[in-house]
Amino acid sequence: MHLPLRQLLIPVRCLHLGRYCLTAVCALLFLSAVISQKVSAEALHPHLTNKHRFSLGGYWQESEASLTAVRGNLEPTAVDLSTIGLKDRDFTWMAEYRYRKNPRWQYSASLYRYRQTGDLAAETEFNFDGVEVEVGSELDTLLTIDTYIFDAMYTLRRTDRSELTIGGGFHILDNDVVINTRRVVNGNDRPEVERGSASLIAPLPNLRATYLHALSPKLSLSATLGWLSLSYDRYDGDFRYLHLKGEYLVTDALGISAGFQLASVDVQENKERGHNRFDVEFSGLTLGVTYSF
Repeated sequence: MHLPLRQLLIPVRCLHLGRYCLTAVCALLFLSAVISQKVSAEALHPHLTNKHRFSLGGYWQESEASLTAVRGNLEPTAVDLSTIGLKDRDFTWMAEYRYRKNPRWQYSASLYRYRQTGDLAAETEFNFDGVEVEVGSELDTLLTIDTYIFDAMYTLRRTDRSELTIGGGFHILDNDVVINTRRVVNGNDRPEVERGSASLIAPLPNLRATYLHALSPKLSLSATLGWLSLSYDRYDGDFRYLHLKGEYLVTDALGISAGFQLASVDVQENKERGHNRFDVEFSGLTLGVTYSF
């Protein structure tokens, strides 16, 4: 059996992403080591002391996805976004709240919401959730990916203008795919309609690190890394995350930010008569506003 070229490239992409994350981690540690300033009584930037921070924004992303829902003895076939009529570029809303309990500990909760619909005539044969789709079948598709993030971060090193935190948390992925296929059977005027659907709710624990450096009382740069690779219960998961961000404070409380974010998630849920697998990579620009006090 010959694997599609895209499936062969997935390990290569993950390897490159892993190298990027490793390089970024080394850079964070180097930056922390070379900053030799002592902690002063007053931090240069409000984000180093404010207890509450709210963020709201969007994520203009490019997507690569491979979705599989195997049932029974059917041969597994992975479908990408274009195969089921979905765009590879779209917009995701995101919201975050971060609470600084004390100089050492911070806690946060975030939400990302991604939703797409599409329709087209199938150009290739595939099966999804036991439904065998033929060439020419009309497809109506809905894809929803909700991501809930919870983390606890510990301040490993801090100066009057920088902070390095490490910790862990959970990415809870709530994924749903619905594919309605219509085809004419034996020349009947009324087409036959079949529905294939797959959902996956996977709580994925992961390790995280964040470095923030204030260039001035108004301008800051930050980098966040996340990583996971494990198997537990009926799940197999692999997760990589990188977010580089610059933020400018319009006032002491209100700020605007822009950055680049990359997330790669490959998670499989094993079932009694098959499995669901979501292998998705998002990358693109982020824009947002923050309010802190």
